[in-house]
Amino acid sequence: MAAWTLEALRSDFDISLATLEPLDYAALNDSFATSLREGNFQVHIAPPGYQRILRYRPTQGALLEICLIMRWAQDLDRRERYDVVYGTSNEMDFHRRGLQYVNFPWYYLPRPEIELSWFHRIPGALGMYRRSCLALARATPSGLCRNLMLANSQFVVGKIKQAHGAGAQIVYPPVPGDFVDLPFEQRRLAVAAVGRVHPTKRWEMAVEIVESVRRRGHLLELTLIGHSDSPAYAARLQAMAASRPWFRWIRDASRAHLLAELSQHRYGIHTMREEHFGIAPAELQRAGCITFVHNSGGQVEIVGGDRRLTFDSVEDASERIARVIENPALEHELRGQVAERRSWFTAERFCDSVREIVTQFATNGTGTELRPTGSAKSATA
Repeated sequence: MAAWTLEALRSDFDISLATLEPLDYAALNDSFATSLREGNFQVHIAPPGYQRILRYRPTQGALLEICLIMRWAQDLDRRERYDVVYGTSNEMDFHRRGLQYVNFPWYYLPRPEIELSWFHRIPGALGMYRRSCLALARATPSGLCRNLMLANSQFVVGKIKQAHGAGAQIVYPPVPGDFVDLPFEQRRLAVAAVGRVHPTKRWEMAVEIVESVRRRGHLLELTLIGHSDSPAYAARLQAMAASRPWFRWIRDASRAHLLAELSQHRYGIHTMREEHFGIAPAELQRAGCITFVHNSGGQVEIVGGDRRLTFDSVEDASERIARVIENPALEHELRGQVAERRSWFTAERFCDSVREIVTQFATNGTGTELRPTGSAKSATA
């Protein structure tokens, strides 16, 4: 999100980036299909004291990093007084009104079970950690919700409402890339799944779904594309693949390889429960795949809430996929729906939305006048 926000604003604004560590432009561009270069914006790396806090923390902590960057953004803004302060890491208190993009509100409780680590389960530990981070960030609950909030889905808008009692504007994330438009008839009778290989994604459910469809007499295959985040879970999936010739697992694919593979598949699947948005199902849809998603979270919005494409169980999903395979008229109708929605999540649409919102906010959202195009100052945290 930070990379594409920079991509969207770099031509029209003078940008300063508040960050905790140096940028690897090549890695960013390779991962996210941006074209960022040194000199596109000023990079302000947090002072050594911030690095020491990160170095000596006992465990990984995303909230700690968010609160450190929040504090660093406050310091920069006091020094420079930017026209717009824009956060891309959920809620931030800038000590004045700004813009913030929320993927999932960190102030929301209770946290989803999938986010909890062992130390969160120590009685009182989570509350103490959150209070400490809030104090470190010099933030208040009211300060976190004074900003104009942008959200990645209606599902997250609802979570923001629960956490802060505030509304938010939906700006769907960008799904960049030159997707190959291979005719449906030339694609394999196969379903693609994309994402981290981690228990939260529940890829074994995708295997079970395809296995169930195959028992109905359809020679459906499955391709999983993603890197492993959990050795134990990876070993479990590797064992499943070893005993099923129709199940492939492609690891560490380049962006070009990913898009080429997706174009070869007729169908896509995403099995995670309560995915905040779901870049992977949006990628599958942009690749022209008829995509089936778990009936929860923001991913339901990607497929337009169509009950023919959402499922609650293995049996539910296998029934829906088999029905599409067996019914050419239904398949044709869903292909048309996919084609209509492919443009909803393009990088161009995201960039246009961000530029429009920031320009309007700089004009009338902060009380400061917008400088001429190309010289307005924006800070991104």
